[in-house]
Amino acid sequence: MDQAAHLRKLTEGNTSLKVLSSRKPTTKIVAIASGKGGVGKSTISVNLAISMARAGQKVLVFDGDLGLANVNVILGIIPKYNLYHVVKGHKSLKDIVIQTPEGVDIIAGASGYSQLANLNDTQRNSLIKGFSELDNYDIMIIDTGAGISSNVIGLTLPADDVIVITTPEPTAITDSYGLIKAIVSQSRDKNLKMVVNRVRSAIEGKK
Repeated sequence: MDQAAHLRKLTEGNTSLKVLSSRKPTTKIVAIASGKGGVGKSTISVNLAISMARAGQKVLVFDGDLGLANVNVILGIIPKYNLYHVVKGHKSLKDIVIQTPEGVDIIAGASGYSQLANLNDTQRNSLIKGFSELDNYDIMIIDTGAGISSNVIGLTLPADDVIVITTPEPTAITDSYGLIKAIVSQSRDKNLKMVVNRVRSAIEGKK
């Protein structure tokens, strides 16, 4: 399927891409996404969260890389419960929050579960609406998956800011452009920012 066709599929009849969370606007949500995998998105998400926590902010990282999660791995945490248990209806989002030694709370995803990687609209919408349980944080960082799947775009919609991570490689830049187009097609007023990772200088990054 070409990129244009995929964007049309995302737009047509996908309610989870149109319905936003009912959360109270007390927690700022930042989604960190990338068009291509392997650009350092999850590492940046965790490091940003730790920096904010050290600055006195109460921070939660939501591992939204559904099906291939690794935030807990980066932090050296083995979770007892994760998003799989929430999707199955056994736990709520608040039930699975984990406090880490770095002063950052996390909601762990899970790896290898196709059910998480292929959430239907109802399941994804339920997760997003569950953000209303998490309004005791100053900021929530959503580490999305890579690409322009329904899961990725859906998790950017409730965000106040979206940070797109890329590297100088042509494929990463091209995929980031595709991701930005997909996000804008759903929310034209979204506050988008870009971080160019793995550059040797600020000048290289601005190119």
